[in-house]
Amino acid sequence: MKFYTFILLAIIGATIFSCSPKPAQNVQDNVKYYRGLLFSETPWDYERGSRPLTAEEAKSINNYKFTWNDNNQLVSVEYNRNDSLLGYSGMGAAKVTYTYEGNLQTKRFFDEKNNPTKNGGASVYEYTLNEEGMRITLRFLDENGQPVENRNNIHNYVWSKLPDGMIRELRYNLAGEETIMNPFCPFYELRFTYDANGYVTRMANYDSDTLYNCTAENCGDIGVSYFLFNNNDKGDLLEFSVHNVTGQMSNLYWGWSKRVNVVDANGYVIETSMYDQDDEYLGGKGVPVTQSVYDEHGAVIKR
Repeated sequence: MKFYTFILLAIIGATIFSCSPKPAQNVQDNVKYYRGLLFSETPWDYERGSRPLTAEEAKSINNYKFTWNDNNQLVSVEYNRNDSLLGYSGMGAAKVTYTYEGNLQTKRFFDEKNNPTKNGGASVYEYTLNEEGMRITLRFLDENGQPVENRNNIHNYVWSKLPDGMIRELRYNLAGEETIMNPFCPFYELRFTYDANGYVTRMANYDSDTLYNCTAENCGDIGVSYFLFNNNDKGDLLEFSVHNVTGQMSNLYWGWSKRVNVVDANGYVIETSMYDQDDEYLGGKGVPVTQSVYDEHGAVIKR
C-alpha cells in the first residue's frame, strides 16, 4: 500500500510540475553589452555587436546594450554608459527599439533624452519579415505613420536571397520608380556577399544579372562596379576598397579608392589611411592619414 501511495504522489507531483508556467528567460541572457557595432552598408542588416563587455564593465565604458525578448527577437539597442544614454552613437540615434506584430517589425529611434527622433528623414522603419525571419521589405514612415522618402529620396527597399547566397537589394521612391542608393553612389541593383561569420565582404552593382560598371559623374574616372570589405576575426573593418568591373582600383566622389584602418585591442580605430586609385596616399587637399585618441570610456578625445 505504501508503494502505491508513493507512486500516486510522484505522479501528482510530476503533473503539477509539468503544468507550471515556464520560467522566464534569465534577464542576463536577454541583455548583452558590446563596445561597438559591426560595419554595415544596408538596412537589411540587423544591428550586431562586436567586442563584448560584462555588465560591470558597461558601467564605465561606452557600450551598445542589446536586449532580446523571450522569443529571441531583438527589441532594443541603446548606446549608453552605466545605463545613461549617450548622443554620439554609430547607429543614427542613442536608442532604437523594435516591436513585432505578425510579419511586421517596426523600428523607432530615440535621442539621448529618450525622446522620439528621426533617422535619415524618417521616424519609423517598417520591415516585413518572411517565414524564416529574414527582412524582405522596408518602407519609411513619418511620425504620423504616413509614407515618406528618406533623405536620399528612397521610400522602400525590397530584398531577396539569390541561389548563390547573395542578398539582392532594390530601392523605390514614393512614385514606385526604382532609385539609386544615394547621390554619391548612384547604384541601382546591389548584391551583398557575406562570409561564414555574417560579416559583409562585398557590395556589387548589377544590371540584369551582369556586373555593371557605373560611369555616372560621381563614379570616378574609370567607373565603379563593386566595393570590397576586409574584416578581422572580430568583425572590425580593416579595409574598404573600390573597384571597377575589371577589378582595377577606382576613386569615389571624394577622391579616395581605399581606406585602411588600424584598430587597437579594443577594436577602436586608431588610424585611418586613404589611398587613390594608383594605391598611393591621397593627395590634394585631403588629409591621407587620420589618427584618433580615446579616453578611458572609449570616447574619441583627439583626432
